Amino acid sequence: MTSERLTIEDDRFLINRLIGQAPRHTLVREFFMNAQESASLAPEGRRLVRIYPTLIEGVRKLTLWNTGPGMNATELRTATNISASINKQMSLKGNFGIGAKVSGLTVSPAGIRYRSCKGGVVHEVTIGYDEEAETFVRFTFEVEGREESVFDVSYSLRHKVDLSSDWTEVVLMGEDDDHDTVAEPIGRGIRVDRSYVPTQIFRRFAEFKPGVKVTLDVSLTKGGGKDETGKTRTLKTLQEVVPLLPNAEAVTCSETGIKVQYIHDPKHANYSHSLSALNNPATSSTSFCALVHKGERYDFRTGKKWSAVAPNYGIPFGSTVLTVEIYIPDEEALPNQYRDALTTVEERNPVTTDDYATKVREIMPEWVKDVIREAHPPRDENLDDLQRDLQKLLDEFRLPTATFVKSIKAPDRTDDSDVGLDEARSAPVDPIDDEEDRFLRGERSSGRRATDKKVRKAPEGAKLSKESQALERAPTIEILDDPAEIDEKQMKGRAGRYYKDAQTLFINGLYSAVDRMTAELELHFAGQTEGEELRKIILKAAQRSMAFRVGKATCFAISKRLVDGWSIEDLDRATSPESLSLAADDYRQSMSAARKWIGAELKVQGFAVEEPEPA
Repeated sequence: MTSERLTIEDDRFLINRLIGQAPRHTLVREFFMNAQESASLAPEGRRLVRIYPTLIEGVRKLTLWNTGPGMNATELRTATNISASINKQMSLKGNFGIGAKVSGLTVSPAGIRYRSCKGGVVHEVTIGYDEEAETFVRFTFEVEGREESVFDVSYSLRHKVDLSSDWTEVVLMGEDDDHDTVAEPIGRGIRVDRSYVPTQIFRRFAEFKPGVKVTLDVSLTKGGGKDETGKTRTLKTLQEVVPLLPNAEAVTCSETGIKVQYIHDPKHANYSHSLSALNNPATSSTSFCALVHKGERYDFRTGKKWSAVAPNYGIPFGSTVLTVEIYIPDEEALPNQYRDALTTVEERNPVTTDDYATKVREIMPEWVKDVIREAHPPRDENLDDLQRDLQKLLDEFRLPTATFVKSIKAPDRTDDSDVGLDEARSAPVDPIDDEEDRFLRGERSSGRRATDKKVRKAPEGAKLSKESQALERAPTIEILDDPAEIDEKQMKGRAGRYYKDAQTLFINGLYSAVDRMTAELELHFAGQTEGEELRKIILKAAQRSMAFRVGKATCFAISKRLVDGWSIEDLDRATSPESLSLAADDYRQSMSAARKWIGAELKVQGFAVEEPEPA
């Protein structure tokens, strides 16, 4: 018995909806992929893709041209149907024939003109939106007294183009006749960088099809005159440029098959451009992080987006000169409907670079760590004492790491359990003010602490117990005072940002609470010492005390991990930059300890100062 196949009752509605919902940003990828796939079928040495402007009634229209098998009238008609293609297999695992037409018509409803040369004969067809029909059509033209949608234009082109070999040309008309699709390729009124098209290709494609050469008219690239045209530049992949960079290494994880490529791409000593950009002048090249699947990149993060998440990948500093590419085995992912993201094969869950951040940290080569250390801003501040005090605070909760599982059931937990406490409590040994006072006294440049305390040492060879080794570590503190660094970490107007995976806490040394505390402390110590030196010491006190407040808030939030009723989302909100900023704003609780520290610091440096009044 033969089953009855389902059909589409209202195909016009379905096509209109499919095109109307398609993303604009996939346009370049879709048309370039079609062009290079066709070019890869041409004879070796003739595998070419060219991108240039075509003037139609004086208006520039973006054009992609490629060698490879041409199409006759019948094939061209078939190829311009939705969900149809020529010389390729329709498959989720392949480059199915739906994306270019759908994304192209979204951006270019006024028309997409196809011309294809096969056996010396060139046929033309234009698809677009018909206002009268209220749907997308193949436009008809009057040809020798008849209306035709596909017709022969060989005679009119015989002196303008080469008819000796097969090729295909696609021209994007845009939204109307006056739309310059070279300057505004993804929509009228949506201005993009002049090198938008080659940059999109460079970022999306980790490799081109074998033997394919890509050239662009200079009107589509950076550099040169704005209206210059007629000259071309060759577009390279990053892999072609890698041998010209200081260092690069691909490391494969034997357990998962994931391959991570680390690339050092610093700025040129005499230019503002990266070395990769200077060696690939057709595009704008910057450091980034991305997934690579079957030669294409997904979840591409660059600039501020990359810098903001880089600490989770083990790169707290140096994201502007380090690129990370995460290669996923072919069988472990599939592209979504519009090919702008990856999903898992079975559940169709989104796949992102964040899923592999831990692996990037674990297999990172030592030379990459050296680059990160070199990128660390110079600091004259020793925060070891802060780390110790925060660690002591966190140890009071006996909080195991997320990966350490003990054989104690949650219902049996009590206040005295060594797994953790149901509620965060301050350490019983010292009041909070004393803790902060001790931290602020800190280790000065002389290495001497303000108070002596007997240190009891364990017998030689003693080690931490397994339980102690598995206790949560206090986050590493990094105080930032460079506006560019603060902006990169998306901390403007925020006191701190905690990266739980990398266990790093960044402090905004320019946060408003620091300014307010500094202003009040300057009034208190006004006239006692030289102004410039005093301001440096006061600023340091304000930054350190805020770091302590934010650090405590982070530790208290971490301690809630074992509390019933606290979800992962609750914990993330508790350590969000906004929550940490609220903890930082209460600076007056730190004034007494800060005044004591400043007075002690001034004495160490040889200044005679009056003792601060009791709080």
